[in-house]
Amino acid sequence: MGGPGAHGPFCYGLGAHGLGVGSRAWNARTGFLAALVLATGLEFCVMSRLMLTDVPLAFFLAAALFAYWMAGQGEERRNFWVALSIACNGLAVLTKGPIGSLVVWFATLAFGFLAHRKTLYRGSGLWWGLALYAAIVVPWYAAMFAWHAKPSGRNFSSATISCGSSARNIQPTTISGTTPACACWVRFRGCRPWCWPFAAPSRGFRDDPAVLFQWCWLLTSLVFLTVAQSKLPSYGFFLFVPLAVIVGRSLDLLLERGFASLGERRLVVGFAVFQCVTVLVMPFIKAAKAFTFPIALVAICLVVGLVFLLQKRLVVWLLTSAAASLALLAGALTKALPAVEAESSARPVALALLRERRADEPLVSGKFLVRGIIYYVTAKDNTRQPVTILASKAHPFWADHPLPIIVGSKGLRTFAAQHPSFLCGLRKSDWRSVADEKVFARRDAFSEEGENVIVRGQQPVIKSEPTEEGAKPAKPPEAAGSGGR
Repeated sequence: MGGPGAHGPFCYGLGAHGLGVGSRAWNARTGFLAALVLATGLEFCVMSRLMLTDVPLAFFLAAALFAYWMAGQGEERRNFWVALSIACNGLAVLTKGPIGSLVVWFATLAFGFLAHRKTLYRGSGLWWGLALYAAIVVPWYAAMFAWHAKPSGRNFSSATISCGSSARNIQPTTISGTTPACACWVRFRGCRPWCWPFAAPSRGFRDDPAVLFQWCWLLTSLVFLTVAQSKLPSYGFFLFVPLAVIVGRSLDLLLERGFASLGERRLVVGFAVFQCVTVLVMPFIKAAKAFTFPIALVAICLVVGLVFLLQKRLVVWLLTSAAASLALLAGALTKALPAVEAESSARPVALALLRERRADEPLVSGKFLVRGIIYYVTAKDNTRQPVTILASKAHPFWADHPLPIIVGSKGLRTFAAQHPSFLCGLRKSDWRSVADEKVFARRDAFSEEGENVIVRGQQPVIKSEPTEEGAKPAKPPEAAGSGGR
């Protein structure tokens, strides 16, 4: 379940959150099922293997909301839990900006309104919490504003607040996750193999304040991310935490009482069939053919689980469903590992660049791959290798960056005039935008690594017209017209 490197503790902490919430609010079985659902969900399996700040953000948000919930369970330790909740707010803000506070505020305000409870942010716990919040947040942001406050260009405030938050409400950056239907589909897809609870989402909703609290967290955050037009599905990774708790509670009730009605059973079976069908057709999709082996393992587990579901052997069905994610990881990290790395890592590209490179040939990369290429190239040679970014604009990132940048076709031609050759590692989408440039007319190195390409650019050959012996060759067209009419 744990991810690589520093993300491991946060992944285990999220599992502990599901265990703790379920055990505190209901019983140990609910806590175990919530942790199991979170740890074996498709989105969690993928995100726990990526080095993204969304994982620690989810951990600190979960800790803040767990502490807030605990503050409402008794007056004797309310101040401690409130202070801890606000401190975790600060750590979430330190991880990824204002969203670390907004998510918690929206969830707690919605819960107080719907449950007819007054806010717990009061008393000495509030003031101690605010002091901890300021101690965590203010020094870092003060330093960033001071160090990156430039009179011209993008400063820290415009990069992290204006461009990252306000501007998205006016103009979306991408389509992904920006509509309610798209956002719900992303959550549905990422919740596999636990899609069936969407068929019965209201179990305990009206009478159970703990379930209501999780729904307030889930729905307010979903609305916020939709309105803010978040550009990547990974931004909503933390939504799977309350969703896992809700699913865990639904599973516990299912094991305790069985299906509430024949209609619910049919709906759950329908969702299970839908999961099996979608997995079975995936190997026929061109982009997924390289992952046929792990997909086949998942399909076997889901089909076996469906058989047990039809026989009403619910415990075995749950175990086979959980085994589907383990089978996916086992297949992806063994036989399909090269395909996984080619699709999700810059490592194969970086190693291919090192193999193809001639002496001190310059390395060029698109903005998407540049950080990974620098990391893996440096790790291989133990020396920091300069990498130039090929981009369509002068500021390819939200914040200023010290790396040299080639801007557009004109910049590419200028760069080629300064170097006999250079080696590029680009995404296919970036490559298509420059493939017709003359600097790539004599590409003697071209290979593909998943969605990435490695290609060598060279100074274009200028063909001069044949001249009589002793006559001076004609000037190249670029220089001939420099004097004007």
